[in-house]
Amino acid sequence: MLQVIVAGLPRTGTTSMTCALENLLNGKVFDGGAASYNGNAHLQQQMLELAQHCPMKTLVDRTFVQYRLAQLTEGCLATSDQPGCYFVEELLQLYPNAKVIVTTRDRRSWWESYSALWGSLNDLYPWCLLVPQMRRFYIFTIEFWKRVPQAVGIPQCAPWPMSNQEGLYEAHAEYVSRVVPPAQLFYFDVKTGWKPLCEILEVPVPDEPFPHIFPRSWLEQGKSDLVAKCKKRLLILIGAAGFIAAATVHASRMLLSRRLE
Repeated sequence: MLQVIVAGLPRTGTTSMTCALENLLNGKVFDGGAASYNGNAHLQQQMLELAQHCPMKTLVDRTFVQYRLAQLTEGCLATSDQPGCYFVEELLQLYPNAKVIVTTRDRRSWWESYSALWGSLNDLYPWCLLVPQMRRFYIFTIEFWKRVPQAVGIPQCAPWPMSNQEGLYEAHAEYVSRVVPPAQLFYFDVKTGWKPLCEILEVPVPDEPFPHIFPRSWLEQGKSDLVAKCKKRLLILIGAAGFIAAATVHASRMLLSRRLE
C-alpha cells in the first residue's frame, strides 16, 4: 500500500527522494519522471495513455486516470515526480492515509534548473525521431503538460515560452495546500539530509550519506551524451542507406548487362 506521495515539482530533488525512500521504506518507489524517460516501451505507452486523458473533462477521463494511477503505483510504497505531483488529490482518493511530502527548493534556484530542463527538452526535439524511447518521452512530456494548468489553477497555455510557467511554483504550492489535509502535509528540503525526513516518516536515521542525484550539472552532461548518441546513430543510418543504395545500383547494372548480352 502506498505510504508516501512526493508532491514536489520536478527539479526539487524528487530523484534523490526516490532513492532515499527506497532505502527508508525498504520497497519500490514509482518515480514517474524516470519512468517516462527510461521506462520500457510498454510503461512509456501506459504513461502516454494517461496524458491523453488530460486535461480531464469527462467521467471517462477521470475514471481512466484513477485506474491508470492505481496501475502505475500498484505494489509501490511511494510515488515521486510527475505525474503524481499533479494528481495529488486523485492519489489521495486511492490512498487516503498516505503522507504527502512536498520537496522544496529556493525559488530562484528551482526556476533556473527547471528552465534548463525544458530547454534541454527543446534542444533534443530534432533528434527524437532517431531514438524511439526519447521520442515517447518527448511526446509524453508535451501531452502531459495539458494537465498542469488544470491541476494548479492557471489558464490553459502551451509550455513554451517559459514565461507561461513563471507562476507555476506558487500556483503548485497553493494547489497542494488546498487538496491535502493539513495533518498529512509535510515539507522537506533534500539539502537538510536524513533527520527531518526520518522524523516525518518516524523511522531511524540511516548510517550513510543522504543521496543527491541528478543535479543540474548532470542535466547538461546528459543532454550532450544523448546528442552524441543520436549523431552516432544518424551516421550509422546514413552509412546503411548508402550501402543499400550502392547495392541497389550495382544489382540494377548487373541485371541490365545480362539483358543486353
